[in-house]
Amino acid sequence: MKNLTPEKFLLQKQNPADKAIITSSFTFTFDELKRKVLSAAYHFKEQNVYAGDHVGIIGKSDADFVINVLALWQLAAVPVPLNTRLTENEIDEQLILADCSCILAQEELVQNVKNINKKIITYADPITQNTSLKSREELKLDDPAVIIFTSGSSSKSKGIILSFNSLFNSSFNSNQLLRYTRSDRWLASLPFYHVGGFSILTRSLLYGIPIIIPDSFAMKDLFSAMDDHHPTFVSLVAAQLKKFVDEGISPNPELKNCLVGGGFSDIELLKAAYDIGWPINVVYGSTETSSFVTALLKDEITLKPSSVGRAVPTNNILIYDNEGNELKPFEIGEIVVQSNALMSGYIDESETQRAVKNGFYYSGDIGFLDEDGYLFIEGRKNFLISTGGENVNAIEVEKALLQHPLVAEAAVFPLKDEMWGEIICAAVVLKEKSNQLTLDQLKEFLEGKISGFKIPKKIFYLDQFLKTELGKVKKDELIERYRLTSL
Repeated sequence: MKNLTPEKFLLQKQNPADKAIITSSFTFTFDELKRKVLSAAYHFKEQNVYAGDHVGIIGKSDADFVINVLALWQLAAVPVPLNTRLTENEIDEQLILADCSCILAQEELVQNVKNINKKIITYADPITQNTSLKSREELKLDDPAVIIFTSGSSSKSKGIILSFNSLFNSSFNSNQLLRYTRSDRWLASLPFYHVGGFSILTRSLLYGIPIIIPDSFAMKDLFSAMDDHHPTFVSLVAAQLKKFVDEGISPNPELKNCLVGGGFSDIELLKAAYDIGWPINVVYGSTETSSFVTALLKDEITLKPSSVGRAVPTNNILIYDNEGNELKPFEIGEIVVQSNALMSGYIDESETQRAVKNGFYYSGDIGFLDEDGYLFIEGRKNFLISTGGENVNAIEVEKALLQHPLVAEAAVFPLKDEMWGEIICAAVVLKEKSNQLTLDQLKEFLEGKISGFKIPKKIFYLDQFLKTELGKVKKDELIERYRLTSL
């Protein structure tokens, strides 16, 4: 497709009559979407949202969310999508880190932020349309487009700044694999507060193709959207794909590519999905890279099982040792990414200096390349746990566990799981060896302290941890010791 221009972020140059958003109850053309976006932008301007403001958004991943993001771009403000599953304290922390001036909140989710000391702006009334605001004509590619949070190597979340240039290049790179046409349709199958969901939005905008938004991310609603609206592209995490496979559900015949990412994907699951018609492409990437940077094509799954594929042009994948030396094929080291879609940086500049050196992103993931350039992931250097598409920081969960009066030491680690990709597990050393602390008791204690998806699914009791000379728990040995319990 031609005419890939940055102005499309501002709803310029799309065909006005083409479909932009499709839901079970309505369809917007790009012309209708633009009018709604300008009306919402007028509402936000009346609420004193200015150029350069960082604005939190808490709402469902629906058409209103898309309208709000585009409306903020019309005002040159920066959206900060918030995970609706976080606790109020976690949301407050992210708003402070991102220096948000206010929060856009869907009416039914205002209660999630009612105690936060920020101005709350409710969504614009869809019935009241104001078209007096003129469309912004141009933007600077280097300007920040969005701040997306992901778990970090410390206990705090990391805010990642993606520029319009990052999103633009990521969409261009994705076309090297997907080859969009005007007849394509993307199914929004992942939350918009994750880069996997947000990138669906930007790809659809830039290539002028409709985004299909289901009523929810429940399997029945995803399948209904596929059955009714015939998407050609969909992105899934392993847990979603497994549910489809377990139910024996084949995709709609028009589906050309099903991107599977979000952590570990079991080769048997991929083969089973392929056998019932799912056109699987395994992908690897991160928020820092604005989405996927490698892809394993659907006809390569049996040739390179357990790989996440080769670098998608114009990306490049390298493997470095701890001294920064590039390693040879099959030598295991840190995965380093060279890409024109890299983030502008983290909110915390010190994190940027650690992770980005001379234009190369040091991912913190461990893996190797084979002789053909296929990437294999062995683990995570910083022990981020990817469960059901959510990234969870092990240190944050450990700190919450240590607040329990009976817990002397805690180590949190992932185990592979067919449903969730990885599950969160904890090994604990109790202060009183005679006391037994059940998983249910720990779950009850952790509720409200951390989000539900961060609470361990398994707990193991030890008298003491094996540690390194520097006093660090040997988590690799915990994983090896307990890995068979998850199979």
